[in-house]
Amino acid sequence: MWLGKAKHFPRFPGASGRIHQLCRLRSGPSGDEGILVGARRSDVLRAEFAGWDPRIAEVLSKVQSVFRWALYDREPLPTWTKGRLSLLGDAAHPMLPHLGQGANQSIEDGMALATILSRATNATAPAALLAYERLRRERVAAVQRGARESGLRYDSAYADLGVRDAEITAHAEFRKRLYGYDVVPEAQAAATGVN
Repeated sequence: MWLGKAKHFPRFPGASGRIHQLCRLRSGPSGDEGILVGARRSDVLRAEFAGWDPRIAEVLSKVQSVFRWALYDREPLPTWTKGRLSLLGDAAHPMLPHLGQGANQSIEDGMALATILSRATNATAPAALLAYERLRRERVAAVQRGARESGLRYDSAYADLGVRDAEITAHAEFRKRLYGYDVVPEAQAAATGVN
């Protein structure tokens, strides 16, 4: 990943290195962010990164397809559950992609919800949904905030880039907790409090 003022350029290999996904993430006016994957107008994308690392120019010279979409940041919702209805995944906690956690948090939600509901009855289902929400809401709110903060770091939104670099280094401990987390034991404990 290459970091620069108001934009950064991550590159992810796939298919045993035969395919590469690349993004240009750029902060825009009023906090609106946009992603270009590839480049519909690859000349515009190449111009944005002119003078950056020559490896970026090499990658951009091979771009074959392009997509563009906006990124929208949302504050954590105060509640996800009402009666026998509860949200999960992006419906409950949309997040910016700067930690790569949108799908992962949805999977954690699904595991937590399945674990808790597997021990619920028709009568206890509303309480089980509330237990799921209580279990997940704080963690995903922290991940949402972490994604927002990482975006600021990656876009070099700092007067002193040494501070940014120190924060990226210090962020390693947060990433260990993020990536090493197992939701099932906590969901099992939450489920026992429902019945």
